[in-house]
Amino acid sequence: MVSSLPKSRVKQSTSKNGTSGSTSNPLSQITKLESTLLGDEYDPNPLLPLIALSRHDDPQIVHKAVWALHRVFIKLIGDGRVGGLNGDLTVKQSKSEITEEDNDHDLNEEREVKAWVRERLLEYIEVLGGLVRDSEPALRSSSIPLLFSLLPPLSTSIPSSTPLIHIPFFRLILSLLLNPKASLRGAKPKSKSEGWKIVEANQVEEDEGVLPPDVVKIVIDDFWAKYDDLRWAFFKESSNYVQTQPYINQSNLLSQLLPLVNLPKLPEDINAFYIPTFSEPPSGLSNTKKVKKVNKKGKTRYKGEIDELPEWMKEYESEASDVESDDDDQSAKGGNGKRKRQRTSTMSIHQSIYSILSHTTYYTNIWENILSMIPLEDHWIRKILIGLHGEYGIMGHFKPERRLRIADWLSTLVDRGGPNAMLAMNGLFVLMTQYNFEYPHFYDRLYGLLDRNVMHVKYRARFFRLLDTFLASSLLSSALIASFIKGLSRLSLTAPPAGIILILPFVYNLFKRHPGTMVLIQRPDDGVLRISSTLGKEGYVDPYDPEEKQVLKTNAINSSLWEIAALQKHYLHSISTIAKVFGEVFTKPEFGLEDFLDHGYGTLFETESNRKIKNPPALSMGIETATSDSLPDLFPSHKGSEGKTDGDEDVVEKEGDIVSQLWAF
Repeated sequence: MVSSLPKSRVKQSTSKNGTSGSTSNPLSQITKLESTLLGDEYDPNPLLPLIALSRHDDPQIVHKAVWALHRVFIKLIGDGRVGGLNGDLTVKQSKSEITEEDNDHDLNEEREVKAWVRERLLEYIEVLGGLVRDSEPALRSSSIPLLFSLLPPLSTSIPSSTPLIHIPFFRLILSLLLNPKASLRGAKPKSKSEGWKIVEANQVEEDEGVLPPDVVKIVIDDFWAKYDDLRWAFFKESSNYVQTQPYINQSNLLSQLLPLVNLPKLPEDINAFYIPTFSEPPSGLSNTKKVKKVNKKGKTRYKGEIDELPEWMKEYESEASDVESDDDDQSAKGGNGKRKRQRTSTMSIHQSIYSILSHTTYYTNIWENILSMIPLEDHWIRKILIGLHGEYGIMGHFKPERRLRIADWLSTLVDRGGPNAMLAMNGLFVLMTQYNFEYPHFYDRLYGLLDRNVMHVKYRARFFRLLDTFLASSLLSSALIASFIKGLSRLSLTAPPAGIILILPFVYNLFKRHPGTMVLIQRPDDGVLRISSTLGKEGYVDPYDPEEKQVLKTNAINSSLWEIAALQKHYLHSISTIAKVFGEVFTKPEFGLEDFLDHGYGTLFETESNRKIKNPPALSMGIETATSDSLPDLFPSHKGSEGKTDGDEDVVEKEGDIVSQLWAF
């Protein structure tokens, strides 16, 4: 039940449904109510019927009502007629907080009126938050700008000597975007005014609690990616939200966070602000220009946002560099020559928004919290792994000294196996080659991913692209490469033709890069390329151990590629032709792997059907019937046949044409 205004201050509405006593058209009624609220004589009572109209079932009426309420509340906030904006907007003010032991009756009444208007503001925000999941696209696209448009006036309404973001209201926006509520269009109050009975027909078809894609696009394109101050606040408050909320819709959070790859790299990149007061940089900004400083020893030094470290030290800087420490601050103020750092925890909001370090720190925090606290779904894990690398990837915006922390998450994914394991291996490979990460069992884990299932999955092409990258170094040992050659060759025996077409040029390229493995096809003993049906008994015993997990202990270097020799007899002409390349002199250049990655049954059939045949095969053959004993009977009949034995050979007399018998239906 909404609270009413004191009778001594304003007149009560007389309508039972809270819309007004007038029977005029709702659209004209909205115009009249808005004019009353924006008039010279202050009367906040029309807020009740206007908010009621914002829950009307007709989307046109709702659209006009929410825009009218927007103009009204912008004016009321600017005139200081909304109370309790300095605290948590989601917490209702108590009577004691309103009176504050003040005996002035008029002043107390004014505060009560402001508190009442504050409650109406929260009702309006609730309506806007529900419209993000409304079935009407126009209402969804209008609700987001209306929500954000309240942030600048609320931020400037807080008395402060420096520009601020109204964090309580921003957290309210964030909660509505991460865990959206149902649309209240057409909703009716339940018994005892507890909640609303929503209309299912007015809800979007997305799963419950999921933001529609068009709303996500508006939030990203028009707010998070466009304005530096909003993006900074999003990183900071989302990190806190993940830590404090027991449940969070990962789809809503990651769909908004993953596309944000335009973080500022230089101080001049911070130049777009949604709240106008941030357009002026803070006084004495340390990262816009270098300030000369003379220490007690008389030496001139330069101090920026933080003291610059040598390149070799930056990778090993402790996390404590961005955490507030009183002891360090006290020691830094002394004359002992210790560094004094400007920490993100001691910056004001104004300074933090202009700080590259602050943006990077909160971006790192939110990703660390997500990867460590939220059980992610497989398709989101895959998207994160794909967006992990590159100059504008997730890892490229991490704090340099904290990039290695993501290795634990990647190692866990590798242990699980499956389609995400290879992408996780790519992440570990980048950490090893670019950030000095040590992972001694990398190639053992990579070798363990070579199973028969990898040849039958959709991500086969991506798997071989990454595998080609991992095995590209010429510094890898011949024994290690031999294990991969032998493992891939063994997979080719059970792989589909499209997979074999990919394995053969891949193995050929490995031989070209690592000549030490040529012993596999040029072994001088009798096990060169021979295939035996009695392996382990009388024939060739392959020393390769396919069950061994450690790549250097498979003994593949002492084996031979009899699997490739088997493929030289393959029924598909293109496979047998490529397999015969291994029996020739290795003078050909490396194959272009991209030419073989996207082959399937369709492309193989098209290749065979379009292949030019030099000597066309005979499609028919004329058969002459035997007329004398000198001409053989090519197709004898089985009728009247009698078996006769002549020495060791069976001689059967045939009569008639057996082919004609077979084709007689």
